[in-house]
Amino acid sequence: MEICFFWDDEDGACVPNCRSSVLNESGVDFLACLFTDHGGQKYESSIPWLDEGLSRIRLVKSGVVEKADWSRDSWGVELSKSLAKIYSLYDEDYCSIINIDEFERALLGWKGFILNV
Repeated sequence: MEICFFWDDEDGACVPNCRSSVLNESGVDFLACLFTDHGGQKYESSIPWLDEGLSRIRLVKSGVVEKADWSRDSWGVELSKSLAKIYSLYDEDYCSIINIDEFERALLGWKGFILNV
């Protein structure tokens, strides 16, 4: 999986953004949609949400729970032992599935990118 983190201008404010190779047939970047789904909050306040996602990944990978769901306003992820299903909260059939280890690395990278302001 390829992923690129960068800063973007949004209404005069510098905000984190990303591009990845997790695309559907129409070119929608599911990882970017999930990571930039800030719920109307400033990106700095998303760290606890990212930590919660990482915690849920660890619970699933260690077998404490069989599945976990982690979502924000418009996008969510269903986590299982080996897979992460990124989906739209408006249409759960609109989804992309990636390896959970790749998803964990991407989420750690996103968190690190935001923290290194």
